[in-house]
Amino acid sequence: MKGHIDEVLLDEYLVHIYTPPVSVIDNELCPVLYVQDGSSLFLGSLDELERCFATGELPRVVLVGIQPVNRLDDYTPWQAAALVEGRPAFGGGGDAYLEFMVTQIMPHVEAGYPVQTGPKHTGIIGASLGGLISMYAAFRYADVFGRIGSISGSYWYPGMIEYVQSASNAAVTAGIHRFYVSVGTCEGEGKTNVQKDMVPLTLQVCDTLLAYGLTEREVRLVKDKGAVHNINHFRRQFPKAVEWLLG
Repeated sequence: MKGHIDEVLLDEYLVHIYTPPVSVIDNELCPVLYVQDGSSLFLGSLDELERCFATGELPRVVLVGIQPVNRLDDYTPWQAAALVEGRPAFGGGGDAYLEFMVTQIMPHVEAGYPVQTGPKHTGIIGASLGGLISMYAAFRYADVFGRIGSISGSYWYPGMIEYVQSASNAAVTAGIHRFYVSVGTCEGEGKTNVQKDMVPLTLQVCDTLLAYGLTEREVRLVKDKGAVHNINHFRRQFPKAVEWLLG
């Protein structure tokens, strides 16, 4: 790794901020991606990303990995019952989490790091429930996040499809917003609960985005053949998502 990672604690949230290698262009500002689940998605991809920075295939990007305090709370937009009896319920603290990101974490990053501002240069990305809250943020903070990555997003979450289809429909705008949405073709296999519909629900989300006037140049759907719902699939998709969102 040729770049640098800072570790900071903001309130209860541990944040890892990756700054890419210095450009030959003095005072260059970079786009920024806010990443769910800390640095777990991007830490193993930095060598490949830095190769792309060096060759000009990708613009340099600042990556801000935010470790959740409680995933079932931070990454869910409203409360819901547990999928499995005896497991914790979903807390529905997504609004508070996103507000903290926008009002506390983003100002810290923008004040101390060489980042561009505005929705065309600001993205949010995550996997599984992290992909769910990232898509929610696209509508909740459409004027903040213009680049949205949702890797294996948990669109089985009760009410999420209805929210995407009805809430703030005019918020996502062609020419400003760009989405990278991926799902493994084997996700949901063997499930008997709502998770069995991972693939068709993901397709439904993409169809809804296109119905809002975005084009296939702004909505990238990737069906990862044979992939299941696990961290290896998520990590494999991450650099591809960065390339699509910022390339």
